[in-house]
Amino acid sequence: MVIDGCQFMVDGVTKFFNCLRVAGWFNHPDERLVKVELVGDNVLAAVAEIGLPHGGVEAAFGAGRGFAVQVLRPDNGFAPTSAILFTTDTGRVVRATLAELARERMSLFPTPLMAQRFMAAVNGKPGARVLDIGGRARSRLDRSAAFTTGECVVLDILAGDNVDVVGDAHALDRYFPADSFDAVLSVSVFEHLMMPWAVIPQINHVLRSGGIALISSHQTLGMHDMPWDFWRFSDTAWDALFNRHTGFEIIERGMDGEHFILPFLLRDNKLDAEKAAGYESSAVLVRKIGPCAMHWALTPGDINATMYPEGVEPGPAQEFTGGSHAD
Repeated sequence: MVIDGCQFMVDGVTKFFNCLRVAGWFNHPDERLVKVELVGDNVLAAVAEIGLPHGGVEAAFGAGRGFAVQVLRPDNGFAPTSAILFTTDTGRVVRATLAELARERMSLFPTPLMAQRFMAAVNGKPGARVLDIGGRARSRLDRSAAFTTGECVVLDILAGDNVDVVGDAHALDRYFPADSFDAVLSVSVFEHLMMPWAVIPQINHVLRSGGIALISSHQTLGMHDMPWDFWRFSDTAWDALFNRHTGFEIIERGMDGEHFILPFLLRDNKLDAEKAAGYESSAVLVRKIGPCAMHWALTPGDINATMYPEGVEPGPAQEFTGGSHAD
């Protein structure tokens, strides 16, 4: 964000119970930051730091451009009027709301942009057929409505208002003939697949040659939909699933939505745990380049007698716009 010759951005706006921490960087070519504070909110206590190291901008602006402010609040989250106030050594004061700062940072996330490129490619092909694996509108999100120039078929393990086929992703060949679709989409599903490696040959089966698939899951996220929460995927994990042996090439990949990973019980070897990060979203865009040479004979039913939990529908469906969404 650039205001009055000052350039700045937040890396995080993080809540931990009643503590709120905002951190990022600030630069003015001729002035030095001397004060940063949270205003427009009910602050009980505050600690602010300036001149912190920030490797992301040192090459462009020099050392010591980082800042952090931590506040204790009586309420959860932050007020709509919450803002960061920057003051430089000339007395210049610049203000930006936390909501604006967070939105700007999230606009740079790569996985929503990847999803938008996937949608544009599919909608740019008149009559394209899309298979949405696990697309039941359980999170008030009907992705099928976003595909405007062709047909979107929604498959899910459970029935739902927008579900066309109730079935298991491990056995797509039971429901669809070979080369049935131009594209496959799966969002926040792969972590719930007992054997995701067995689903890849099935995706290859239903995709036409040259067809594309967008798979989005999580690298870090709390356990949910138990007991059917099995996996987490880094951006490099996708190579084990999508490769020349399974008949795919990876077009692009990305991770975003950083999470702190903190222990419930602090111990000496975890004093700096907040310096590491996990990523809520991990996504990959792939293209089918040939048949799959792999096969997996077992099905989830061979080793697990439980059923995927139905969960609770939180409300009416919303339109999918290409963003990345958690469960």
